[in-house]
Amino acid sequence: METQPQKETVMDVFLLGLKTWLAEMKWLWRAQLGKFEISRLEKELDREYGILGRIAEAPRGKKEEKELCLRQIAFLKEEIATLERELASDREERMKTIRNA
Repeated sequence: METQPQKETVMDVFLLGLKTWLAEMKWLWRAQLGKFEISRLEKELDREYGILGRIAEAPRGKKEEKELCLRQIAFLKEEIATLERELASDREERMKTIRNA
């Protein structure tokens, strides 16, 4: 007994297209939010570098502020790198899924 393959209806094709479109929109939205967050952190990093420059010009006695600023700069750099890695890995996973489908 052979079973015949099920024929796809117009509704099945439409639903598949809708699911694909929704998945693409979700990924696009997530990617844009990630890029926005990275740009926001880069602006904050620039601001911290400006603060560090003003501290360096100031007279002595600002060691604690300088150390705090340097820690903040290190944190921001780490966060930016993490977000960029997450975006890249998310894209790789998405492409792998598309290739295997």
